[in-house]
Amino acid sequence: MPRPSSPRPTPETRDLILETAGRIFARNGFRATTVRQITREAGVNLAAVNYHFRDKQELYVRVLQLAHQAAARTAKADLVGPPEKKLLAFIHGFLDHLFDPQRPEWQGRLIAREMAEPSPALDRLVAESILPVKKRLSRIVRDLLGPGATEAQMRKIAFSILGQCLFYVHCCEMTKRLFPKGLDETHDIAALTNHVFHFSIGGITAIRRQIKSKAKTKKKNVS
Repeated sequence: MPRPSSPRPTPETRDLILETAGRIFARNGFRATTVRQITREAGVNLAAVNYHFRDKQELYVRVLQLAHQAAARTAKADLVGPPEKKLLAFIHGFLDHLFDPQRPEWQGRLIAREMAEPSPALDRLVAESILPVKKRLSRIVRDLLGPGATEAQMRKIAFSILGQCLFYVHCCEMTKRLFPKGLDETHDIAALTNHVFHFSIGGITAIRRQIKSKAKTKKKNVS
């Protein structure tokens, strides 16, 4: 019986393994998934996985990074311009990533599973993919609030902005049942971007006024 040929280091093989592993990891979770399951479903041998990813842990990290591509989509927020323009670009990029019709359904399920059942790969995902998004949004919020804002205020605002975007994805089945006639606007990226942006700017403006008011009162009391 002839020995199987060695895997060729092609991008196509790598992409096939990633896509297959993503579906299985999303379905079974990291711990319950075996490399044998992945190779069997992908139609590749173990050597191909070892060549491209070294081991199951590294493969899982790369799959998670593939599922979380928001860092690249929100990079437009780094462009030169006023903070309002940057926030608009950030929200649009994030929503565009979440609602990308080309984004495989397993990616959202995998991220949700990882949040509910953290694996050792979560720390790398945060450091390499999520932290850049957090820093980008934090800089924008800091510029919008101005001096005197606390870290807690900036953190809550950032969470609120991200939460609004994520709601329309992770709670879509709930909203379908609450509003059975449908919410067509939830699939309109431009309309959602506009709503989240203006709602967030309204809250930020109110908090900025509070900060300035407290600063004036403090200065008056001191004098």
